[in-house]
Amino acid sequence: MTESKKNQATEETVLVTRGIIEKAIAGLQKSLQEKNNSKKNLLDTDLKYIVQVCLFKIPQGTGKLNRILLPHTLLDDTDEVCLLVKDLERGAKKDFNPTKDHFEEVLKLAGVTRINRVIPVNELKTDYGPFEAKLKLCQSFDVFLADSRIYNRVLPLLGKHFLKRKKLPLAVKMDCDDLNEDISKALRYTVYKQTNTGNTVSIDVGKHRMPEEEIADNIEALLNQLKSQLPGGLDNIRSLYLKPASDDPTSIPIYVNTSSGQDVEVPKVISQKEKILTKKRKIVNDVLEDVGFSAKGKIISKKFKKVKE
Repeated sequence: MTESKKNQATEETVLVTRGIIEKAIAGLQKSLQEKNNSKKNLLDTDLKYIVQVCLFKIPQGTGKLNRILLPHTLLDDTDEVCLLVKDLERGAKKDFNPTKDHFEEVLKLAGVTRINRVIPVNELKTDYGPFEAKLKLCQSFDVFLADSRIYNRVLPLLGKHFLKRKKLPLAVKMDCDDLNEDISKALRYTVYKQTNTGNTVSIDVGKHRMPEEEIADNIEALLNQLKSQLPGGLDNIRSLYLKPASDDPTSIPIYVNTSSGQDVEVPKVISQKEKILTKKRKIVNDVLEDVGFSAKGKIISKKFKKVKE
């Protein structure tokens, strides 16, 4: 490989250098601090930092929530975490308190300290069925986790509040060898919504209280995972900006692609629900292809050449 090709490969691999990322973080923090000095209480809350990704082409297909695993969690000791677990005994009239006691003991033995509340499926159905109750539950916790064994069952029970606020639960394996490690890993995910109605995506990557080095680590991890996760890959990125997740207009550019983007190929986004429905349709179609009708209208299999009438 020639020297020019080596340089080209390096440029294609690293979209944004570490130095540029660190300068953007320092610039954003300096700008926010100066505004805070002239306007009180601007930084009283633990302000989040987001990377705003502007795309050349809007992905086609249904919108969906995606997740990125970060090296450093965005949660702190004040954030509330809720764990949804399977029932020890299923049934609307069954007492769910023994289930709560059981899983609280499981968490204790595993050394898990980040779970603030355990809610069994039966309690979720009984106490959080009404619209307002679901909204209150959604607002009561910062993050929701769910036992992977009942993950698909709890999603329909939560409602649109959780989807809108990007609080759909993250799956954890309650029967894994190291439960504490699995939960700690789940709490390092940042969730964002990949829409099909606009060319801008906002992804949480840090908080104002975090060290600059940790925020930079998170941004590097984000860009590395967007290579495979973003429809069209890194080639579909028109620009990247580091911003506060607030009404403040401060915006620090960390990457701008001046090309037209016309040659970018963006595959259709297929949600998990669509994949499942497509698989089921294929099974049904395969069955129907093997089915015919006899002269008397009876359903028969086409595999048999002779049919007894």
